[in-house]
Amino acid sequence: MNETLEKIIEAATKEIRDREKIRDEVFSRARRVRMLSKQAIQYLHSNELEKADNNLEEASTLLGEIIDYSKNHEEASFFNQVEDARQEFAEASILFSINKKEKVPSPETLNIPYTDYLLGLADVPGELRRQILNQLQQDFIENARNNFEVMEEIYLKLTAMEEGSLLLKGMRRKMDIIRTINEKTLADITNHLSLQRLIEKLDEFTRKLD
Repeated sequence: MNETLEKIIEAATKEIRDREKIRDEVFSRARRVRMLSKQAIQYLHSNELEKADNNLEEASTLLGEIIDYSKNHEEASFFNQVEDARQEFAEASILFSINKKEKVPSPETLNIPYTDYLLGLADVPGELRRQILNQLQQDFIENARNNFEVMEEIYLKLTAMEEGSLLLKGMRRKMDIIRTINEKTLADITNHLSLQRLIEKLDEFTRKLD
């Protein structure tokens, strides 16, 4: 009996060590995916599309490696760090497609679960608002309007799945944030246009005086 028990303990110890090793490998890749995705978003804000694309390609490869680890250790796919990494990757990938005026990638294309995809999608309006503020500073009104339309579309589409949002942890809070930033962004665009019209009228009045 002692010999049998010893073998069981040895096997259990090996399994625990293997799981710890897998967890370390997965966590390392998840951290890298998040960093690459965050960097990709920064590159998009500075219009460095090629660098953003390279980051997303590397992040996609790393997520594929996490999937391989999950085949024998299913729990690895449900670590919070992995879910956060997939959401960040989804956000960056969707923003990339919007900036390139391409079709938004599907969860299947990105090879991530629908839940992480939707939570990542819900963060996109915040980044679009940041781009809109930059566009308004440069008087790129049409670009700002186009981005705002995408923000509104994302909000409306997510609102349509109200029941589903209740099942996604954190989605309701994100929806509240989207509604707030959409309202602020619309006000920013409206105020900018009003200021432009005022400047044009003042210029016209000045010319008449001259």
